[in-house]
Amino acid sequence: MITWGDVRRWNPAALAAAVDALGTRAARLTAANDDADAMTKFGAWQGDAADAATAKGTALTAELRQLTTDVSAVRRGVHDAQLAVERISSAVREVDDFASRNGMRIDDGGGVSGEPGRQAELADRVSQILRDATETDADLTVVLDRAVKGESGGTGVVALAMATSSQPKPNGTPAENREWWDSLSDSAQSAILRDNPDLIRNLDGIPVVDRDAANRVVLHQEIDKRNGDDAQLRGLTAIRDRLAATGDGKPSAFLISLDVSGDGTAVVAAGNPDTAANVATYVPGTGSELAKIGGDLGRSDKMWQSATMAGSSSTSVITWVGYDAPDELVNAASEKYADGGKDALSKFEDGLRASHEGAPSHNTVLGHSYGTTVIGHAARDGGLNADDLIFAGSPGVGVEHANQLHLDGVPQDQVAQHVHSTVAEHDLIKITNIGVGGHDPLGPSPTVGGFGGQVFESAPGDKGPWYEGGLSGAAHSQYWEDNNPSLRSFGRIIAGLPA
Repeated sequence: MITWGDVRRWNPAALAAAVDALGTRAARLTAANDDADAMTKFGAWQGDAADAATAKGTALTAELRQLTTDVSAVRRGVHDAQLAVERISSAVREVDDFASRNGMRIDDGGGVSGEPGRQAELADRVSQILRDATETDADLTVVLDRAVKGESGGTGVVALAMATSSQPKPNGTPAENREWWDSLSDSAQSAILRDNPDLIRNLDGIPVVDRDAANRVVLHQEIDKRNGDDAQLRGLTAIRDRLAATGDGKPSAFLISLDVSGDGTAVVAAGNPDTAANVATYVPGTGSELAKIGGDLGRSDKMWQSATMAGSSSTSVITWVGYDAPDELVNAASEKYADGGKDALSKFEDGLRASHEGAPSHNTVLGHSYGTTVIGHAARDGGLNADDLIFAGSPGVGVEHANQLHLDGVPQDQVAQHVHSTVAEHDLIKITNIGVGGHDPLGPSPTVGGFGGQVFESAPGDKGPWYEGGLSGAAHSQYWEDNNPSLRSFGRIIAGLPA
């Protein structure tokens, strides 16, 4: 029987080492088989001795082929187990962290103690993880038993899974993607994660733990093939380091999406959005790209801490660098970047709903600078599957009034109550709200009177020189500083509370 103490000690790295060793052994056996096969071709040599040598060589090659098949089957099975153990270990860490933060305890036997009202929910999650662990252990046992008995025959669990697995619907909705994934067996899912991670790693609606497992493989591959002069390497290593960091106000992180083409995009969650009660998506602005994601990851961690301090029972804050942002302020007056990113953001938010487990979460989408424009265009033109919006330091969100935005599930006459905004007194972004000839190219600031919505306080920020009216670029980036009222309000809104 698999216990909670057992799964706490499970080590996917040991299985990864075994996969490598088995791969080396399979390669050696293949080479030996080629040598043995060559020994059965004697040319002009004929007679009883030649026939006996041929028969011996043929038997040897058959035995080597069987050994190669068995080793390959075991390697596939161990690799399946490695992926499953990585997912289970991540879930164990998350549940242990959740229990600790909420004053509960899980003993090595899986027993839960602490707040009576929440024990049942936590016990259910523990039981599900132990069921998954038991199934993983049983699957690997079958593979090993078949290999020991010489019954692998080249048609192991993985081969069968690959033969019967299907493809997701082309251009399917996140809900359709989730339905397809759930229709696959565990073995088929493991086979895809191992052999074809690109199929699902950036597919909205697929569970976050599975996308994370697929994207981590690609992340390490991308890091390994780059040198120190590569700008994207900074972002890739920042993601790698954040995935490895836990404790000190940093929950387990998940790599939901990664694309290194162009400036690069990435989506990283602090906390699992599929199980969190409160989920926020942070959309950064001008200049954001894969190479610079490290600072945005730090901001998301701060918002996670703020929401937790505000009383959120479980939280996930997602850094969504998922669009081509303007590179410079001179480009930020154009709507084309927002129009280019709005559909991806909308589909991502739909995907969070499709992959979430249990009761629907309270979802917030928070933008900074040009990121607010992307959010505004998405909410204006198709609606966002979210409960609240936050605009910080906005140049304009593409509408004249909050009631022109649309949130799925929020009655239209109540949307303005779910739109929150702030701008620092000395934020240089205020210059962009002047516009050309008195016209605001991106619309008015959502903090101005008449826009509607809820405006909350921020610290004034660093004051700039007199010839810029006291405005400064520094103030534009200080919303996440400790003791800034804006950071406290971010956390409260994410937690579903008034700013």
